[in-house]
Amino acid sequence: MLSTTDSAVTRDGRPTHIRHLLTPLAVAAALILAGLALATPAAHAQPPSAARSGCARHDLSVTLTSSPGPARYRLAGWLCRPDRTTTTVQVLIPGLTYTHRYWTGIGTRTDYTTAALAGGDAVYLIDRISTGASDRPPADQVTTTTEATVTHQAVRALRDGTLGRFTRVIGVGHSYGSVIAMAEAATYHDVDALVVTGLLHDIRIDEMTRFITDLYPAAADPKFTDTAPPDGYLTTRPGSRPGYFLDPHTAVRGAAGWDEQTKTTATTGELTFTPDDELAYSRAITVPVLIVMGEADALFCGTGQPCKTPSDICQREHTAFPPGAALAAATIPRTGHSINLHRTAPLAFTAIYTWLNHQRSASATSLVSSCR
Repeated sequence: MLSTTDSAVTRDGRPTHIRHLLTPLAVAAALILAGLALATPAAHAQPPSAARSGCARHDLSVTLTSSPGPARYRLAGWLCRPDRTTTTVQVLIPGLTYTHRYWTGIGTRTDYTTAALAGGDAVYLIDRISTGASDRPPADQVTTTTEATVTHQAVRALRDGTLGRFTRVIGVGHSYGSVIAMAEAATYHDVDALVVTGLLHDIRIDEMTRFITDLYPAAADPKFTDTAPPDGYLTTRPGSRPGYFLDPHTAVRGAAGWDEQTKTTATTGELTFTPDDELAYSRAITVPVLIVMGEADALFCGTGQPCKTPSDICQREHTAFPPGAALAAATIPRTGHSINLHRTAPLAFTAIYTWLNHQRSASATSLVSSCR
């Protein structure tokens, strides 16, 4: 276990930041972040990653800037390896208010980690800085830029021998985790491919605005009573998540309760991110990208903003990436924003596996459509 650095900040519990977030620019910014989602354990939840065969806790000591400095923080991570030798690792980045357990699911059917290992890849699951078992810097210092910098340090550690000597690194994100994956790839150009799930550039403003109004100080939430979250740390109000993140027809039994039990925090610094930032990141990406969306994603899909087919996604997204980009898309029917919490999750896992295999072997895939 690496040593940690505590940063003391004042908590006043006042929701003044919520009023600030409801300015037009901040709403639009947070809106994209909002697609980020929550997590929570239920009766059939998978065991923590460290309890799995082939998985071990490997934390990193990281800085929030590219320049070495005295402030270092613990990034909690779990490295899982398949039974056979591999040189490929996927870095799994959860969305807003999620921990790494989004990627381990509520049972084997929704366990992306097991699916990736079965496909032959190693995975490095992280609790993003300020969430879960990771350290909690001052809220205004936890931004998309600093989280991309932290993720870059994880990628470097997976390549340079600190965590392994992997020659192929895939960034896999969910919602706001996808924003961070794109920011990292656009800034450091050190991953070989990106899988973006639960994120589009074109958002549903009304639904995102409602999501923002459901954010409040984490210190006021019963779940965090004993942990004293710093000032500027937010979470969603109890019971508010299912309408944003789950399709009631296909959500796994117990998903709503699991979401509430395992949710974590967000920061006001993360909500300074803007749509222009996202566009700048995506237009600077030079590696192949797969976008996977749930057809019933309440935050990005609806009347006039279709997600029914891969062609819909390509039509909405192709101008957000460089001309000629190796962009592909997949849609998962009757599935909400938090794809991994639905019975349809295996379709998403198969789409990702076949696309990644296509990148390696040029084999065809029927689940994914190229946007070229």
